[in-house]
Amino acid sequence: MYQTVKTLIISVNSSAEVFDVIGQMEWFDLIDETLRAFLIVPLYAILNEAFKRKDDFAQMVFKSLLFVFALYALFSIGVFVYGASLIRAMNPDGMNVDAVKNYFRLETVAFVVGIATSFFQVVFVVVGKDVNFYLFLAAKCVLSVIADFILIPRMGIYGIAVSNITVNAVLAAVCFVLLSRQNCIKPSWFQKKDISVLKDWGRIGGFSGVQHFINNFIYAVMICKMVNMVAEQGNYWMANNFIWSVLLIPVMALAEVIKHDCKDGYAKLNQKAYYVISLAVTVLCAASVPLWKPYYSILEKLPDERADAVFSITLKLAPFYIAYAVCSIISSIFNGLGKTHFNFITSLIVNFVYYGIFFALYKAGKITFTMDTIIMMFGFGMVVNLVITFIEEKVFLRTKIKTTV
Repeated sequence: MYQTVKTLIISVNSSAEVFDVIGQMEWFDLIDETLRAFLIVPLYAILNEAFKRKDDFAQMVFKSLLFVFALYALFSIGVFVYGASLIRAMNPDGMNVDAVKNYFRLETVAFVVGIATSFFQVVFVVVGKDVNFYLFLAAKCVLSVIADFILIPRMGIYGIAVSNITVNAVLAAVCFVLLSRQNCIKPSWFQKKDISVLKDWGRIGGFSGVQHFINNFIYAVMICKMVNMVAEQGNYWMANNFIWSVLLIPVMALAEVIKHDCKDGYAKLNQKAYYVISLAVTVLCAASVPLWKPYYSILEKLPDERADAVFSITLKLAPFYIAYAVCSIISSIFNGLGKTHFNFITSLIVNFVYYGIFFALYKAGKITFTMDTIIMMFGFGMVVNLVITFIEEKVFLRTKIKTTV
């Protein structure tokens, strides 16, 4: 519920236009997600394999951390330098581009520090330190709330980014010390034998990174830019933020569990349990619908008109995430097993065929985008994604595994 408190603090201490500025980070989140797909997703397969060997696991963790942090920082420097051009290209007239640019630069620093905390979370999952993983999440929520209460009233929107920098830095340091004491990370340097590991990383991360790049590029062009065109970026950000930070928490937690379970092989996965959990989450989310509007108007203190608009977007968008929740199970299996090429194939079909049809219709003047049109287009895109992913898992993955046994 941290995002609820954060939104409340922003609402009390800032004007409504602040949400429009924050909403512009949607496309930057897409860049971050692409980088993480290349750097973090392969870690599950690589560290799961290293954990089986035991002898050099701690050294592999340290070398992986160096690799992840160095590459992420390098790419982020480029984003930091050329971000202003991207901001101007993505924003409509009337937006305070200078405010967006300054906020964006601070958040870039926060993201660089945050990649280390994301890395350590993967290590906790791989070594089975579930208690540490959940304590980490709880500590992040508590520290973030404290930092937000202190910094946002004093620094306004920039306090959000400074809060993220501070919390991520503290947690990264604590996680490093904790893993060191548990002998899960030891300083080491790259050796010739690590070349094969880096090749596997490049193969797995290449498919994953390109897949997310395609996904996010199309999302930026077909969703984010269109949302900006209909001037709903702030409302869309709040609705999307609620879905991801409240409704999908169990789904994301389940995804981490599945990736961890993959170290024992595909045949030992308890897929029935995964789908039962997803069904239970769906039922609970559906039962909570009457609470969504009070959540926006009372907890987040949004004006009635804005609360109605955000609730409307949430109500229309959330049902499509049922398809996402189911698809997440299969995608996590692919990622945990290092079979990221299946997700890559799905991405090609959905983005170039499905969204390609909508883009052609838009260019031909056959379709006019409204918020409802955007939601329907994006929502059914998730449904198409699920259908293709389901076929890949039930037919192609199972067939491939049988032929290699």
